[in-house]
Amino acid sequence: MRLACFVCSCLLAAAALAVEPLPGVLAVAGYTGADRTERLIAGARKEGELMIYSSLTPPDQLRLAEDFKNRYGVTLRFWRGSQTNILQRVLTETRAGRFECDALETNSPQIEAIAREKLLQKMNSPFVDQVLLPQTLPQHGEWTPDRLNLLVYAYNTDAVKRADLPKTWPQLLEPKWKKRLGMESTNVEWFAALVESMGEKPGLELFRKLGDNGVAVRTGHTHSTGRVIAGEIPVFLGVFSHDVDRMKVKSAPIDWFVVPPAVAAFSGSRLAPLDASARRRAFLRLHADRRTEVLYRGLPRAGQQGLRHARAQASRAEAADRRRQRSRSDRRLRQVARPL
Repeated sequence: MRLACFVCSCLLAAAALAVEPLPGVLAVAGYTGADRTERLIAGARKEGELMIYSSLTPPDQLRLAEDFKNRYGVTLRFWRGSQTNILQRVLTETRAGRFECDALETNSPQIEAIAREKLLQKMNSPFVDQVLLPQTLPQHGEWTPDRLNLLVYAYNTDAVKRADLPKTWPQLLEPKWKKRLGMESTNVEWFAALVESMGEKPGLELFRKLGDNGVAVRTGHTHSTGRVIAGEIPVFLGVFSHDVDRMKVKSAPIDWFVVPPAVAAFSGSRLAPLDASARRRAFLRLHADRRTEVLYRGLPRAGQQGLRHARAQASRAEAADRRRQRSRSDRRLRQVARPL
């Protein structure tokens, strides 16, 4: 899937609790002058290097690093880890007074956990209003989404015919799917969105029944995609569409489908800590307009349509919500008017 990628807007402040940022950080975070981009480029080139903790796959990291180097003469170094490992590392290092990284990028629940530790500071950027989906932005503005991932259901094309795939969630409870399903253990947003859409009681009951049928639980979206290709798990619920697309074009026996409602999860990013150069911390924002092009060029057409699909889903959800609001208002009006 083509991802919507817009690089971050926030700072990791420092220490175990809230700490006053340095004047240089405040100056960069709030600067909106016409020469903003030129000043950031000059500062970044002077620094010469950027350290990022990220959950991006290694190929994506290499592409981004190559493009940064070619465009700005800045070297990107990565430490790659899962969202849980990044959260643990950041909190441990910060509480110890160590600031090894300049930028953080991983899944939104872990980013929000860092925000609740009062380690973030809002950073203004013109790209937030220009290119980001409003419904993905946290109200406090202390971090910014940078990737939109379409969560899909992968199946091994040698083991399952497309015509036999389930079209509704109750169909997954049929005997033919017993012990043939897998789920990703870290998809908190996906699970919450599905249960909410189904209704809490019926949604939880459906997942309990799925568990009783036998579900293989795995950790790691790329790893889970590999289990499908290997034939270990015929159908896997909740992997990234772009992972499947990349394997499919290499002739792997895998494809994906969606049982409505489709769920798109987003990852967030921020720039880091107080004792690094403020100019370096602000630098990633410069790349917001090119990151999608750099990372995801060459994906199959189906993958490139993923973001448009997610946007359409969001628009339909907003329209449905407005209809519900109008319906409730109409009912209230009739209740009030009836006695009159």
